[in-house]
Amino acid sequence: MQNTAKFQLQDWFNITGRGLVIAGQIIEGGITAGDYVCINDKTIKIKSVEIGDKRPNEFFIGLILEIKDQIDISPALKKLKGKTLLVLAATTVN
Repeated sequence: MQNTAKFQLQDWFNITGRGLVIAGQIIEGGITAGDYVCINDKTIKIKSVEIGDKRPNEFFIGLILEIKDQIDISPALKKLKGKTLLVLAATTVN
């Protein structure tokens, strides 16, 4: 599988009605809806890519994830905070 991008995980949160969001910065490549982010041994589909702001002139990228079977990935995210996650193009997964 070929990675499309590298994403540095800074934080995560839930948005009611939308789902789990992982927030951070794209440090290499590009990410689009339909791509997959690798979190430990799981590849999780990205529903949408959003931009958010914390303060004036400080932005982050939010990846809204499609979590199946309501799995809890919070423990994995705690261990990966500050680390780089690989993002795979939708065409390379399946």
